Amino acid sequence: MNRRDFHRLSARGAALGLPLTGAIGSALVPSAASAATAPPATATSSANALWAQAYDAVPEVWTPLRVAFDRPLPEALSGTIWRNGPARMRRGDTRYTHWFDGDGMVHSFRLRGDAVVHAGKMIRTDKYRADEAAGRFLRDGFGTAVPGSQPFARPDEANVGNISVLPLGRELLALWEAGSPWRVDPDSLDTLGRKVWSPASDGLPFSAHPRIETDGSVWSFGYLTGSSRLALWRLRPDGSLATLRVIDAPNTDMVHDFAITDRHLVFLLMPLRLDPQAPRNAAFIDRLRWRDGEPSVMLLVDKDTLTVSHRAELPAHAFFHLGNAWREADTVTLQVMSLGGMASTMTAIRAAMAGQPAEGLGSAMLEVRMGLNDRRVRVERTPMRDAEFPVWDARRTGQPTRHLMALAAAESLPAGGFGFNAVRRFDRVSGQVSGFDLGAGMLADEHLFVPQPGGGEGEGWLIGTAHDRQAERTVLSVYRAQALGDGPVSQAVIPRRLPPGLHGRFQAV
Repeated sequence: MNRRDFHRLSARGAALGLPLTGAIGSALVPSAASAATAPPATATSSANALWAQAYDAVPEVWTPLRVAFDRPLPEALSGTIWRNGPARMRRGDTRYTHWFDGDGMVHSFRLRGDAVVHAGKMIRTDKYRADEAAGRFLRDGFGTAVPGSQPFARPDEANVGNISVLPLGRELLALWEAGSPWRVDPDSLDTLGRKVWSPASDGLPFSAHPRIETDGSVWSFGYLTGSSRLALWRLRPDGSLATLRVIDAPNTDMVHDFAITDRHLVFLLMPLRLDPQAPRNAAFIDRLRWRDGEPSVMLLVDKDTLTVSHRAELPAHAFFHLGNAWREADTVTLQVMSLGGMASTMTAIRAAMAGQPAEGLGSAMLEVRMGLNDRRVRVERTPMRDAEFPVWDARRTGQPTRHLMALAAAESLPAGGFGFNAVRRFDRVSGQVSGFDLGAGMLADEHLFVPQPGGGEGEGWLIGTAHDRQAERTVLSVYRAQALGDGPVSQAVIPRRLPPGLHGRFQAV
């Protein structure tokens, strides 16, 4: 793809007043819900009020703070947990009403010996600095219509860099999905500028969920809202650009995640489409429509040719995240964290951001199988329910895996509470789900799997943070992955109320 072709696609989205990215949601809730006039989190005493308040006083910088673990850490856990997520939710009189709108903050949790050193810093994107200079939010967010919103010509003018991170070579990239990654200094956490691999790729959307091969090479994608096209990226292990291609694909107005097998890139495309008749003063998620009665599309892209090799339809499923995928003989299996509905999910997120009671996500883990010869698709529900943020043994990405781990909403979660307060593991061979309930007062971030060197698939640790709803603290816990029910083997209590985030990665020393 040359630079002229890219800007032709960019112009198509800009003509609609939209960033060239999808949005997680649709015009499925009243447009008033996206106005930046929601009541402050303190207006309600629901279980979500304290969660929402965690975003109201986030500093620009969390200076390094060392905290000891209560028990020795396994030696294999020497390294750094990198995390990203929304943090700045208010400027002036405007408070974002959707979780995904907040300006990003990158955190480091450096594990050394029997202690962790936490630090955090706001990601100073172009959007962040422009808002800072103006003293207010200048443009509509992902799910918030900002009063007096200004138009923009390029997606990176609205880039909040708030979804995930990718250690790549000597760099740390803060990932959005609507535009460029942002380069962050891994030592100081200073923002260094946008990551641009080539003139043709400048500003092209880069997924927040890249997949990494066992040799260290990276696959990613970007979706071009309004164009029915996907941009496909392949990076070499050293982080340099190997391939960039744009392909035709249906239902690509919002594609948050994908997967890989040994031969294919695997996409599950929802019937979520841009509505050209939607009002321009609506939040972006309210400019999309869920097409009732239309199917989802499973698309396999050949890794060698980057062309579509297989396409099949299946009943529509709303989702954010996929688990692993693999090929066995003539069948491709894809793990899907299906949601109860896109409308109900958007409503729950907005309610939680207002500190109000929210409905559960109604999620269920599915295994979707496509026959490579007959192109028939079969969908099987697994016992993993009310779960999200899946992780697995990355040493077997693209290969058959037995174990999948995720967060879950335990029965102890307060009525109307938003989020997850349990860790779970699904054993595909036994069909059993096991795990640990963190308790009613805790809200867990995505946990990461760290393999035991030399161990078999699924042998290692699950590690992550959880937020105490009642106290000004965040708890970092380590679990033995194959014995989650035994509870944490080591914990460190960080006396900071960190804003609940989205995704992260562990990087060994």
